[in-house]
Amino acid sequence: MFKWLLAGIAVLSQGIAADPGIAPFQLGEFEVTAIQDAASTMRRDLFPGVSEEEFLKLAGGTQAPASVNVYLLRRGGELILIDTGYGGERGSLLNKLEALKISPDQIDAVLLTHMHGDHIGGLLTEQGNAVFPKATIHVSEPEHDYWQSGAAGARGELARKVLKVYMGRIKPFRFDDEVFPGIRALDASGHTPGHTVFETPSLLIVGDLLHAAAIQFPHPNFSATYDLDPVKACRSRKKFFEQAASSSKPIAGMHLPAPGIGRIVSDGDGYRFEPQKPAESPAVSR
Repeated sequence: MFKWLLAGIAVLSQGIAADPGIAPFQLGEFEVTAIQDAASTMRRDLFPGVSEEEFLKLAGGTQAPASVNVYLLRRGGELILIDTGYGGERGSLLNKLEALKISPDQIDAVLLTHMHGDHIGGLLTEQGNAVFPKATIHVSEPEHDYWQSGAAGARGELARKVLKVYMGRIKPFRFDDEVFPGIRALDASGHTPGHTVFETPSLLIVGDLLHAAAIQFPHPNFSATYDLDPVKACRSRKKFFEQAASSSKPIAGMHLPAPGIGRIVSDGDGYRFEPQKPAESPAVSR
């Protein structure tokens, strides 16, 4: 019985690390925790240039593995979120932060790759209030201006609400700005007008540069129907794929199968993704 008790304590002490939706990495000066906000897959009809036969061969089925990921960066006392997932009942970011013993008022900043609903929904409660009461919200100027202008019509309702609720704490940035010390914003427009890749000395956080790893690594020319400007999105994707492959710098992708961190390797006319193994257990609290 004593052995069973010790085993039970060990399981409880490892509970956070055992959560498959929380994966810690030490990448340079940042502790990076990959958080799976929600499981996901990508349908074949989202990639009109891909034949059914080719899709089935690459994806191994009628839907390609994917995810909705959020990344928490910790450096010293700073806590920075990159995107916030779906929010509401569909997303699990707040539950995962609670498992990490982090409360929303501890988040110092949220950096947005762009303002689609599966990246900004977690900024609002179900009542439409701010989830992160002290955080500044950083978004590129082109992205901010596009959604604020009303050009997206009804599709931009959530983005406009976020901008209103966080008014006074919205911090637009320009491409190539150092948003925080050691975090630079790079132009990856195409998916949306201000889609951003965030670069640290040890990581590229690539947002929605791609949606289905099984399809778009071997064939980066294929864009998803989610891309507002497919040609420009393709150009951005190939640019950063080549940059990551040449430098061997890991990438983190919001729709890569969780935890979504690894290296891109050139492979013939395309690329392949090599997932990186997480550390044994994530840091908790601060």
